[in-house]
Amino acid sequence: MIKALLRQLPATALSKIDRADAAQGKPFTQADILVPEVNSRYYGWTHYGVMIPDLPAPHRFFSIMSVIGTPGALAFDTDHALKTSPRNNATVVCGTAATHPSHFGGYSIAGQCHMVADGSHIQFGEEVTITGQYPNYTVKAQWAGFELSIELRCTDKVSWFVKNPVYDHLSLLSHYSGHITLHGKTLHIQGACTFEYARCPSPYLLRNQPLASQLKVPLDFFTYHVVNLPNSEQLLMTQAMVKGVPIITAAYMRSSTAYSLTYRDVQFVVEEYAADELVSPDGIAMKVPSRFRWEIKKNGAHVMSLQGVVDTPLTYGLGSGYVGGYSYTGEYQGQAIAGPGYIEYIDRRVG
Repeated sequence: MIKALLRQLPATALSKIDRADAAQGKPFTQADILVPEVNSRYYGWTHYGVMIPDLPAPHRFFSIMSVIGTPGALAFDTDHALKTSPRNNATVVCGTAATHPSHFGGYSIAGQCHMVADGSHIQFGEEVTITGQYPNYTVKAQWAGFELSIELRCTDKVSWFVKNPVYDHLSLLSHYSGHITLHGKTLHIQGACTFEYARCPSPYLLRNQPLASQLKVPLDFFTYHVVNLPNSEQLLMTQAMVKGVPIITAAYMRSSTAYSLTYRDVQFVVEEYAADELVSPDGIAMKVPSRFRWEIKKNGAHVMSLQGVVDTPLTYGLGSGYVGGYSYTGEYQGQAIAGPGYIEYIDRRVG
């Protein structure tokens, strides 16, 4: 009993100060917070993300997962990619299944990025640019042989992963249209995606020098999934752990006509790992899933089961982990479901 109580303490402490659940089911009204906070005295890092889970082959998915500044957390710090100091560093993983194994980049914010204080222009080197302001953005990505250009329209359907006095992390249901060109072949694309933002303090506000691993926030497991369901709903699922203890396990359902609904009775299970561990550029070996399962309940009653099979290469650069795509089958409210999904995965647990 004591052990079980100790395992619940991180989640219990978080729930006492967090207001994410209170904000669910309401329209997004805080566009003023969507700024890079580069010179903030309070926020040590920010995050912009765009995720499309269901592109046609060979692309399968598209991801921009950027961190401006450095979190000071074990799962997300990439010290090998530091160009100058942690506060002046940005990282981006961006691409599709067809662009594997790139693009991952570390950038000097002052020397290689262009960040406008009001958030209207966010640029990482020559590779990734997000321009505009809520609700309309233009997203561009380009490197050798690859180009993406999409117009993105955010809705007011917001899912709050975290919302408290020190940390905001949100996702907006969005719609996009544009094109991808790969090695001279252009594909016109449109559909539903996510636009994501986070801001949080970091230990580098106190000392702008890299921390030893044992001094970082011991966030050692993270996974995040995006699925566009056949009925035009969008499902987000996530789990994060500190020292192997879950601090959040949740699923969020929303659509163009329905505000976000949160499920907390959620289970994530890796059923089979890939035969070979993946090894990061700085030599960190990581087990990654080949098959996994999500189970979602409400008030003890079954809502959804989803079984995923990872069937694209996993691209490095989600902090110390990876992004990729999968195919899923399952059941939602008594109906069979199947399709593609997007996965982010980091496992830095020991043992």
